[in-house]
Amino acid sequence: MFCSHCKQDAIIYLPYSKTHLCEKHFKEMFDKRFRATIREFGMIKKGERIAIGVSGGKDSCVLLYSLAKLREVLPFEIVAITINEGIEGYRNKTLEFAKQECEKLGIEHHTFSYKKEVGMTLDEIMKKKGTEEIPCSYCGVMRRRLLNNAARDLNADKLALGHNLDDIAQTVFMNIMRNEPLRLARLNEPLVEDDKFVPRIRPLMRAPEKEIAIYALVNGIEIDFQECPYAKHAFRAHIREQLNETEEKYPGTKFKIVNSFFAIEKALRKGLQGEEKFEMKYCKQCKEPSANDVCVFCGMVEQLQAI
Repeated sequence: MFCSHCKQDAIIYLPYSKTHLCEKHFKEMFDKRFRATIREFGMIKKGERIAIGVSGGKDSCVLLYSLAKLREVLPFEIVAITINEGIEGYRNKTLEFAKQECEKLGIEHHTFSYKKEVGMTLDEIMKKKGTEEIPCSYCGVMRRRLLNNAARDLNADKLALGHNLDDIAQTVFMNIMRNEPLRLARLNEPLVEDDKFVPRIRPLMRAPEKEIAIYALVNGIEIDFQECPYAKHAFRAHIREQLNETEEKYPGTKFKIVNSFFAIEKALRKGLQGEEKFEMKYCKQCKEPSANDVCVFCGMVEQLQAI
């Protein structure tokens, strides 16, 4: 097939817009959408220091590459953070990709590990009784804590995450199905701000996962497409399958879900704040912000040590 804009050979078909794009016009479309997302939400300002969570997967490596390109026209600092969960045969490979991309782009790179910060690797956690079926519950809490603390220690103004359109659509769906309106309301912005929280930005949240993978390939970004071996246990895996099937039958569904979320986000936040006052507490153990006397992170570590 030929590109809808220039009649060159197309490398991708976008069913939601019924458009074929050649390599040149695909890159232009991707870059334009990326920068438009940053402008729309005021994600980055001149002179800021942006920490990027870089796992070595396609999303984080494309995010790193795209922000490095943006830095050419909007001066700001970049520092990369990689979290080593300790997953044998998986994370050691992606760590190499993360390190390689940072070196290629001349970006400062720091690695933090579960073993050092938590006291045990994710593999070790999964060997404990009662944890086998919920690896993502532990990993999600711990990964968020380490990323936030690392970004704060590195004096970052923002923490950029590689969450794509598919991720956001899945999260919206999951929070609705679990009846968790608070999680949904704070998906894009925190309900309560605190100096210990580094604001998060998601510049790829309007980019479909498939398009990110193709963008990586055409730009020579070396990445590992292997999925985390623990992902199959997650509720998200079920939601992903459902959404992919729906998107295949009804193109544009993921865009509509995410756009619907942004349309109701302000009303949802206003409604929730009208019902109750959100007051930030501090964990008695680690002194980090928490909704309870003991934060989820410390509760999990305490529970694991007792098993």
